Amino acid sequence: MHVLTTVDEPLIKRLRGEHHFFWIDLVRPSADEIKQLGRALGLHPVALEDTLEFGQRPKVDTYDDQLLFVYYTAKVPAKPIEVHIYISGDFISTIRHDDCMALDDLHGSLSQQPTHDEEVLVYRIFDGLTDAYYPVIEALEHEIDQLEADVLNHPRRELLTTSYRLKQNVRGLHRLAAAQHNGFDVAHDAILALPGFEKSSKPYLRDVGDHLNQISSEFQRQAEDLFSLTQTYFNANADRLNATATRITIGGTIFVAWTVITGFFGQNFKWLTDHVESRHAFLFFGVGGLIIPTVILITLFWVKRHDWF
Repeated sequence: MHVLTTVDEPLIKRLRGEHHFFWIDLVRPSADEIKQLGRALGLHPVALEDTLEFGQRPKVDTYDDQLLFVYYTAKVPAKPIEVHIYISGDFISTIRHDDCMALDDLHGSLSQQPTHDEEVLVYRIFDGLTDAYYPVIEALEHEIDQLEADVLNHPRRELLTTSYRLKQNVRGLHRLAAAQHNGFDVAHDAILALPGFEKSSKPYLRDVGDHLNQISSEFQRQAEDLFSLTQTYFNANADRLNATATRITIGGTIFVAWTVITGFFGQNFKWLTDHVESRHAFLFFGVGGLIIPTVILITLFWVKRHDWF
């Protein structure tokens, strides 16, 4: 299979004339290069308008003997990559504005593939773009697990901000994967119905739809985990606040006891003023009157800690 990375019009014309299936992969092409590609491949003007203006939603458009896929893959750290894919019975063309290792790694392997099984060649490209989601899912899973551990150990305001950011990223990827999964069955049939497109003896392309379903489910699960993590943050914060209030209550109770005791000894009873004069009396009535109630209260709080707190 011929793999092109530039618009070589004479070579494209020869390959199409000889009915050799080929792949042309353009990275960050200029508007002139896209128009040149449109002339060389006979692309529909309406399809070219979409490619000239990236930022499209996932979709598949049918133009006579050609299809335009707006397909999204992703790379770490959770960044979606928009790829425009043109498919006909003679060629497949991919256009992107970002580096994509899933496609770059296929250049060498597909150039060695025979062209008699076009469905397998198209499947390899879609499968590479789809499987690129899995490292992103693993990276997000690791980040969510670490965030959950941080929230349980020490909930802080910045963790809530991180959770919201992750939730937005996961929801964005889930919307893309779900839209592609919902439309891929129709797209699969449209690819196989292209004039001159050679089908495989096995339904390779159906495997892409299965992977998209799995990926969409994983993103949905991660979004639900992040929603639950937000609730966990507020619950952990409430528990932390309750623990702080408990400590303050214990300290306040001890100070109340001290206030009552010192207030009592501060009254001008004649017996007190006549008998609390020596150091021993001060230590017994004064210091002992503070220490003994404190020990009793602390012991009581410790014994009843599971019932009260």
